[in-house]
Amino acid sequence: MTLSAVILAAGLGSRLRPLTDTTPKPLLDVGGQAILTRQLERIAAAGLRHAVVVTGYLADQVEAHLHRHPPPVEVALAPNPRYATTGNCMSVLAAREASGGRGIVIFDGDVVLTGDALARLAADPAPAALLVDSDTPLGQEEMKVLVDPQGNVRRLSKQLDPAACLGESIGVQKVGGLALPIFWATLEAMRDAGDTQGYYEDAFQRMMQAGVSFRTVPIGHHEWTEIDDLADLEDARARFGR
Repeated sequence: MTLSAVILAAGLGSRLRPLTDTTPKPLLDVGGQAILTRQLERIAAAGLRHAVVVTGYLADQVEAHLHRHPPPVEVALAPNPRYATTGNCMSVLAAREASGGRGIVIFDGDVVLTGDALARLAADPAPAALLVDSDTPLGQEEMKVLVDPQGNVRRLSKQLDPAACLGESIGVQKVGGLALPIFWATLEAMRDAGDTQGYYEDAFQRMMQAGVSFRTVPIGHHEWTEIDDLADLEDARARFGR
């Protein structure tokens, strides 16, 4: 399956103020590199050759950064002019044309990875799959994953009972094959119905309810982190600085 990474770099990053008052979250430094640069390096290391960066907040800075630091993969920019008033489901949809009909690996713009987890996700035979951390204790904020006895994902929600769940969906996932046109159609249906405030996981949930199979690929706690706030940023710098 030929894949394009879709990096969601449009958000305001309001929980990281005052740093994000003047710098978009994907350009914050972790270990001497911008988060976006680290992501593009992991994408190249996983064997992908194309990425779409969805821009919005301080988009000119993201574009300028890519010019100053040429990425190791071909990059297309996909602006989301409604980034401030819609959920990330619409940022994913903004990347459709630029992804060129390839399967996609959706990459939240605040996730830092190490190791080969992305390569394992890309190589997994399942057309639709999520990277899931079963090591880290679950709380209220995590996007929790409930699976059936066959290992198929049945529900994705922050509201699920942690004790019943396999783990946390970390914000890196693949959609390709026969699942891809269903995904695009689901996002378009959400847009046309005015349901534009939600997560792309809401589209996944609708697809699961319609019988589309999503599988999981494991990732360890030591292989990733998500940067939501200033404490997360300091933790990422301590863990992944080099």
